[in-house]
Amino acid sequence: RIRVESLLVSPISRASARQRAGRAGRTRPGKCFRLYTEKSFYEDLQETTYPEILRSKMSNVVLTLKKLGIDDLVHFDFMDPPAPETLMRALELLNYLGALDDEGEMTELGYQMSELPLDPQLAKLILVSPDYRCSSEIVTIVACLSVPQIFMRPREAAKAADEAKAQFTHSDSDHLTLLHVFNEYNMVPDKERKQWCWDNFISERAMISA
Repeated sequence: RIRVESLLVSPISRASARQRAGRAGRTRPGKCFRLYTEKSFYEDLQETTYPEILRSKMSNVVLTLKKLGIDDLVHFDFMDPPAPETLMRALELLNYLGALDDEGEMTELGYQMSELPLDPQLAKLILVSPDYRCSSEIVTIVACLSVPQIFMRPREAAKAADEAKAQFTHSDSDHLTLLHVFNEYNMVPDKERKQWCWDNFISERAMISA
């Protein structure tokens, strides 16, 4: 309701547990140690994992359906229908972002947002950035947000990784920290970037993708 995403810790399913156990002997004989009791396995874990559509936010899906001219979202033939509350939250978010008007119809901004393969919030960010003359910076930040975590923190070198990250940290926001890292990376000669990433605990693959 505050339009902030959060990751909730929840038990895995029995099907997922069996799949993970199978990986222990995939290439050679192995053992799987489960950190819960057999009773908990059968009584606390559900049999199968909920479909992702029931666990994910729906704003992108709703925007795409609206673009296709499908207005009756509640009765749309989803394979696994999401909860009506989930659809309502997606509609509220899209209205808040200006992609939908108060009647639930797509706006011109909404059509532009639907053309970008991004979450609606990030799409809106890029589209309005020219008004604030910061398009280059915003595109860079969105690129960094759209790849896996760029900071690495190996357990055996956690303190060194934290110290390396601290030199890039911006006091105003994590987004400006990402911008700082990308700008520093771009200033490094191509032949030295791999070593620079290694020395600063930065994921080279994520930086190349960004």
